[in-house]
Amino acid sequence: MKEAAAPRLLSAGIGGNVLSLLGMLLTVIGVLVLAYWVTRLIGRHGMPGLAKASGGRGRLEVLWQVSLGRSERLVLVRVERRCLLLGVTSGEIRVLTELSEEEAGPWLQSPGASADTPSFLDILRDNFPKKK
Repeated sequence: MKEAAAPRLLSAGIGGNVLSLLGMLLTVIGVLVLAYWVTRLIGRHGMPGLAKASGGRGRLEVLWQVSLGRSERLVLVRVERRCLLLGVTSGEIRVLTELSEEEAGPWLQSPGASADTPSFLDILRDNFPKKK
């Protein structure tokens, strides 16, 4: 009688493990789908309280920036119709000046890639060895 009970317990254990594994797999897939959905939602509508800096559709747009040191930068931003030159350090952000529309004109024009500027893909192709 004990011999017949052992195969049943073994098969029930394997079935339980398979169901447990499937449950974990479905949970991981569910979390990934939810993360994908949330990132798409945030990408489309933004997050409340954060400025949306994507292509000028939002209220804040970074037009230009240059690094001056390890933690210092100059940043030109457009906030609605105002252009501000900001000094950014690790401790603070300070408005250095507000540019007039004439002064900010070159940065406000739509950015178009010039013919002599290589694209990122062209640079990658030139700098990585070709497979033979």
